[in-house]
Amino acid sequence: MPAISLPQLNPYERKKLIVLSVITFSIISLWLLFSPNGTFQLFSVQSELSTIRTDNITLRAENEVLRAEIMKLKTDSVYLEQVAREQGLLKRNEMVFIFK
Repeated sequence: MPAISLPQLNPYERKKLIVLSVITFSIISLWLLFSPNGTFQLFSVQSELSTIRTDNITLRAENEVLRAEIMKLKTDSVYLEQVAREQGLLKRNEMVFIFK
């Protein structure tokens, strides 16, 4: 089939080609925007990733605080006793008096 150049087309065929091109471009554009791997999904995933990274940083900081407290509980007997008393624990042979 020989190639046909645009100037050789009559006005009806030119108009038909332009409409077909616009429809094809529109379909491809809509597919790129709304497909399961499209632009809107990409923005949604990027936003979710940003939130998860922020949460991850916060949780890492909390883990460091908890690790420090664990080490303190393992090594500092005074602190361990203080925490135990806050929890309501008593030493052996110790009595609690509650006054009303």
